[in-house]
Amino acid sequence: MVAIIEKETKTILLKRKFIDSWFWERYALNPYQGCQFGCFYCDTRSQKYYLHQDFSETVYVKTNATKLLDKRLSNARTLLPDVVALSGSSDPYPQIEQKYRTTRNCLRVLKKHNYPVHIITKSQNVLDDLALLEQIGCQSWSTVSITITTLNADKACFLEPNAPNPQERLDVLKTIKQSSQNIQCGILLMPVTPFLTDVESDLEVLIKTAKEAGSDYILFSGAMTMRDRQALYFLEKLKNKYPNLLPEYEDLYQFKYNQNFYDGKYGANYTYTRNISKLIYKLCKKHNIPIRIKRFIPNDYRKHNYIIAEMLLSMAYEKQTQGEYCQNLFWAGQNIQSLKESIEDVFNRKELYTIKNVYGKIRILIENYFS
Repeated sequence: MVAIIEKETKTILLKRKFIDSWFWERYALNPYQGCQFGCFYCDTRSQKYYLHQDFSETVYVKTNATKLLDKRLSNARTLLPDVVALSGSSDPYPQIEQKYRTTRNCLRVLKKHNYPVHIITKSQNVLDDLALLEQIGCQSWSTVSITITTLNADKACFLEPNAPNPQERLDVLKTIKQSSQNIQCGILLMPVTPFLTDVESDLEVLIKTAKEAGSDYILFSGAMTMRDRQALYFLEKLKNKYPNLLPEYEDLYQFKYNQNFYDGKYGANYTYTRNISKLIYKLCKKHNIPIRIKRFIPNDYRKHNYIIAEMLLSMAYEKQTQGEYCQNLFWAGQNIQSLKESIEDVFNRKELYTIKNVYGKIRILIENYFS
């Protein structure tokens, strides 16, 4: 039984130092704290997020979220409309959303202030706000990413015990694509859980099925990350259900299992991560499905900045999936989208060299863009 606690919060909108280059979010918003889906791999269990330890047993409802968000955006002097992600540390559509409508009311505020939104969810309840998300998409930009890590019902039941089953999530994708004109919708294939959801034939079925369902993209990461409390929680569940896999994880993440602490690596070894990324990339190319989300492009001084940054950051992402060096492309993209003026003005002044990481082939690419 999940405990529901109402509380007021002091802050509601987080502005990121750098725009997230995968989800294109500038801002993060969590209408709820805690997540009743209880996915065993969830990174939010980590101490890094400073959340309550009974993360999946207690969900806090931020009762003043709507009022606080409206006040924040109404009084903002330096904020510009940009992508707001719902949510970063909890699903924005728990069952209690049908009672509290905190997410819906936050979406109404974002629509009022003309902010684009990116919904990240596993829940069918997102369909309740389809009309509102369509309006936001028509007005600015609206994207729904549905997390599906496997189509294998047994493995999904183990990894995501309280979440809707994979077929129900696919049905959400189909409904959105069949019912809307202005909502971008795709699959988050993340994380890949080693030795459980990394079988090539299973991954290909998932990618092929997503394509047939109308998915606009499949965004993927490498192997699941492990850190402190989150690692201990996952490993305990793994030991109980798949004890034969524990030695494989010890080897992959370089630790010796102890139920009281985790001292292994944050990520799986490089070879495994590179190979799984290459595999998913190959399968997406085979089935002709994009591996990137089309980003929001504002109609102000940032327009060319964002278009060029998207190009560079997408090139960096593709190189990363192939295990190739991508840092210069990545930081050139980040620095360009962080400019306080149009890169076209910088180009016209012949001062592209003043932007960090913009030199050589990157500089030529930008010059060609304006030619």
